[in-house]
Amino acid sequence: MKSKRRYVPDLISDMAECDANYLRLHRLFPNMFEKDNLVFGVQGTTEDGAIVTIRITERCPYTTMLSVDVESDVDRPWIRWPSLEVRVYQDLNTAEVVSFERHRHLKYRYPVPNPQMYQPDEKSQINRFFGELLTFCLKHGHSLEASFIR
Repeated sequence: MKSKRRYVPDLISDMAECDANYLRLHRLFPNMFEKDNLVFGVQGTTEDGAIVTIRITERCPYTTMLSVDVESDVDRPWIRWPSLEVRVYQDLNTAEVVSFERHRHLKYRYPVPNPQMYQPDEKSQINRFFGELLTFCLKHGHSLEASFIR
């Protein structure tokens, strides 16, 4: 019988992801410390698009809390984007997901099985998802303001 090895978080990799997320977020929303929100559209490989809203929910001297919501242009009940809350640490230049679909206080390691059915590396996966979302927004994002052709 093979013994299962316990999941060991890779804190260096996790912090590097959070640091990269800060840089991605800063490229996407460079004036987040002055403005209260950013709304833009994204277009993927299909004809469907989505609207991304990044809203500042709290400002403190060294941290900023923000929410990230994505809504599909087309009403498709089988596709639902998760809602994220992110804490941005200005003094450390890092951004960490602190809430994912109202799930708060995520741990770095979960036993398997667990009542919430989380993966052992749930927190790492959520921060990687946030990084992929920001990368997608940087690559496919566009302004929603009407442009006039003269």
